[in-house]
Amino acid sequence: MKYKFTKTDRMRIVHEYETSDLTYAELAKKYGLSSASIVAKWRDRLQNSSKNVTFAAEKGKPRKMTDAERKELESQIADLKERLHKSEMHNLALEALIEVAEEQGLAIRKKCGAKQ
Repeated sequence: MKYKFTKTDRMRIVHEYETSDLTYAELAKKYGLSSASIVAKWRDRLQNSSKNVTFAAEKGKPRKMTDAERKELESQIADLKERLHKSEMHNLALEALIEVAEEQGLAIRKKCGAKQ
């Protein structure tokens, strides 16, 4: 039975190509691929399919982040922190609402394992 490489496997192999001195053919042999062009296709697909997948400009050297990229990431982090805080507050409010309802005699929570 042939092994089906997951997206994570493919990304790891492409990353290995990008950061090592191994050729497509050497990687194909190492991982039991039928053709060296498979690694090249994976690399092209990964580069074209996701803006989040970044590859080193030169083999073995990581790409430095620009100030604009850093500011964009900081902005995204701040936005995500704010959204997380709002979600946590929403969750707390719902929990409080359920507790008040149960104090008033309304059974809102589903009892696990018990037939309703």
